[in-house]
Amino acid sequence: MQEVLSNLPSAILLEDEQRNILLTNQRFCDLFNIPFTPAELQDYQSIDLVRQFIQPLVSRDFFRESHAIIKAQVPVKDEHIRLTDNRVLVRDYTPVKAGDGSDLHLWVMKDETVEIRAREEAEAKRLFYEDVLNNLPSDIAVFSPHHEYLFLNPVAIRDPELRKWMIGKTDEDYCRLKGKDLSIAETRKKIYENARASKKGIEWEELLVTRGGQEEYHLRRMSPIYNEQGEMKMLIGYGLNINERKKFEHQIQLSEKRYRDLFNYSKAIIFTHDLEGKLLTVNPALCERTGFTQDELIGKSLKQILYSEDHITFDAIYLKEFEMETKARGIFRILNRDGRKIYCLYENFKVSEKGEAPYIIGFAQDVTERIKAEEELKEAKRLTEETAKVKEVFLANMSHEIRTPMNGIIGISNMLEKTELQPEQKNYLKIINDSAKTLLNIINDVLDIEKISSGEVQIESIPFDLISTTNSLIRLFEYTGKEKNVDFVFNNQIGDYLPICGDPTRFSQVMNNLLSNAIKFTPKGAITVNALIREETEEDLTVEFSVQDTGIGIEEDKLIKIFKPYIQASPETARKYGGTGLGLAITKNLIELQKGSIWVQSKPNHGSKFTFTITYRKPGKDDIIPAETEDKPGKIELGKLKVLLAEDNQVNQMLALNILNYWGLECKTAMTGVEALQLAKEEDFDVILMDIQMPEKSGLEAAAEIRKLDDPKKRDTPIIALTAIALKGEEQKYIAVGMDDFLTKPFKEKALHDVISRVLKHEGAFGRAFAEREQTLAAVDVPETVPTSTVDKVYDMKNVNELARGSEDFVVTLTKIFIDTIPATVAEMKKAAEVQDWDTVSKMAHKIKPTLETMCIDSVKDDIRTLETDGRKKINLEALFPLVLKVEAVVNLATEQLKQEYSLT
Repeated sequence: MQEVLSNLPSAILLEDEQRNILLTNQRFCDLFNIPFTPAELQDYQSIDLVRQFIQPLVSRDFFRESHAIIKAQVPVKDEHIRLTDNRVLVRDYTPVKAGDGSDLHLWVMKDETVEIRAREEAEAKRLFYEDVLNNLPSDIAVFSPHHEYLFLNPVAIRDPELRKWMIGKTDEDYCRLKGKDLSIAETRKKIYENARASKKGIEWEELLVTRGGQEEYHLRRMSPIYNEQGEMKMLIGYGLNINERKKFEHQIQLSEKRYRDLFNYSKAIIFTHDLEGKLLTVNPALCERTGFTQDELIGKSLKQILYSEDHITFDAIYLKEFEMETKARGIFRILNRDGRKIYCLYENFKVSEKGEAPYIIGFAQDVTERIKAEEELKEAKRLTEETAKVKEVFLANMSHEIRTPMNGIIGISNMLEKTELQPEQKNYLKIINDSAKTLLNIINDVLDIEKISSGEVQIESIPFDLISTTNSLIRLFEYTGKEKNVDFVFNNQIGDYLPICGDPTRFSQVMNNLLSNAIKFTPKGAITVNALIREETEEDLTVEFSVQDTGIGIEEDKLIKIFKPYIQASPETARKYGGTGLGLAITKNLIELQKGSIWVQSKPNHGSKFTFTITYRKPGKDDIIPAETEDKPGKIELGKLKVLLAEDNQVNQMLALNILNYWGLECKTAMTGVEALQLAKEEDFDVILMDIQMPEKSGLEAAAEIRKLDDPKKRDTPIIALTAIALKGEEQKYIAVGMDDFLTKPFKEKALHDVISRVLKHEGAFGRAFAEREQTLAAVDVPETVPTSTVDKVYDMKNVNELARGSEDFVVTLTKIFIDTIPATVAEMKKAAEVQDWDTVSKMAHKIKPTLETMCIDSVKDDIRTLETDGRKKINLEALFPLVLKVEAVVNLATEQLKQEYSLT
């Protein structure tokens, strides 16, 4: 078989499915200068053979074409392949099925350079005449030196008879025959003469009108041909219908105009710049914003019109970003010619075109007005917050200034009740007590409506008996009812006992307001309280209560207003019956906070009926209903305690001493915060009762200094805040300085007893919060000395080094920025925390968070997020100040380490 193959005139190659060579001959090796014998090529990969020996000789992609032929599995005959050494091969391919069903590939190749070249030359001549004369898409004409037609191709004249007639004729003859305008012939004649005279080819566009009236554009060209003597032998002319090209040109021109119009008339800023920031194009909008002309901007760096503080960002971040990304978005501040600062929100894209240098196309919007509006909104928000704080301070002061004398009045009244009094004196004392309680109710109403409007009211869910609570509330008003001859009826359709989980305080407040209004506006008759279960499921039940009176009633047009704050049915109501108009507004809000609803039915001179519904959760097996207790001190004995009473108001001081002495406690008094601090230093006390507002030094300041005393016993003395400020959130200030609990004035004897018992046992929510705070502070690792090189670094510069891309100057600059800004921001955050300004704490934490993450200061990453979120939401406030201290310590440590590492001062 090998001998037969060797004598064949063609090169043979047979390969299997894996392109392994099964069979070949010497002619194949000789054809491609392969330095192996056919036997040596067996089991050789034909792919390797092609890449190593054949492909370098072939001008086209031999490997890819061969692969495509094999994949198609279709025979190929007489495929010509030109080699780089000017040889021409003829290749045949035949797919073969082997006996085992596998696919084989048979290639037959032969060098036919001489034969093919000869055939190609002959074929080229034939194709030249055939293609030029008959198949070109353009019309071809050959003219004599006298401008007579020697030849016309079918495209020029479709009609064979007319084409034959045209030989020897001129354009004038043709125009006369067809009745065309002779100006066409005259124009062509002039062009002919110009070409003859200039001995150069002439090209022009010609507009023709067809029989159908359609306009056609033709591209014409005349080229003179000369002999060796320089005499013109002939002139060749051709024409091409360029209607489609004209349409495309028109569309391109129109499209370009539209894009130019969009670029020029757009109110958005559009520009392009190279990768170094040099402006390539700018639209009029940018010129208008900056006040510079296009000539003044093009060729300059975009950085030159940026605000100076943005230059480092432009070089170090913006341009660097395009090395890895194709898109950038942000805000740049531009300075116009007049020095005015313009804020531009940009979104820029990197464009890469083949064969062209990449560039950046930028789109920007002038957001200066938006930024100003946001700043104005921030200022308005700041003013609003300041106003709210002023309002809060006013309410706090009002509460303090009124509650302080009320404390004295009520306390003295209680003391007078224990003395021998005449009936007339008892009556006067009752009037004093009632008046004082009315004033306190007014203060409480104002504070309640403020708490509700600011979202500070929290609804509890604790177990209690709804029926016993209702009975107790009704009994409170029965005495007043008897004095006015008004009967109370409890129409109880529920039963004697109904355990539920809800807020007993808020339920009592709602019923108190409704019953108080009913007794106030009912001169005679009866007040009926109705109670029933409206709906019930396995987990919940909805109760409906109504308070119905036979009083003065409300006019229909006033019903829609009575639930609004500070509004009563009429001015006469306020003058005659008193009140602030807040009771029903508070009632409605409290019911809605418990997902309930309230409505009213009323008729003047017939009475009113207020009805409300609230859905409560049924108690579980772990919910325990507390037993009823009297409002008296418990059985726990306080023992022989030594108490320091710091109170500057003599009346309040006398009242508190009266109670404390009655209990048999040893008491020392201080009129100022300075005196209280001095006594705390000199003597040992079991508990300190500290008024918040005192002269010379406030209770907060005195408590803070006591907590810093060297003597552990004196330093850890329980401190109870006495305050007339009843606003929610004030207790956080007391916790912050280390107080153990607080008591709002005026207070009852039991309340004072309970708070002293609580702090001595260190129990209760307030006490636990203080204990947790102390544990948290103890856990904060605050370094006391300047760190040395042996201290582990609290930062990692890997992110900064990635951004720097090898630029040491960038790293140093960024480090300086950290040292100059971050510790100052943390100090500002600490000051805000010290005055309970949690909004500012949240903002400062948000401000430094990205920088700390960039510097990989991970030890406070979670703490910063907690400060940001909890500070904004005003939650878990007792835990935030220790976190601020921890962040301050870590940032200061990082600052010192950075200074040491980069030799910065």
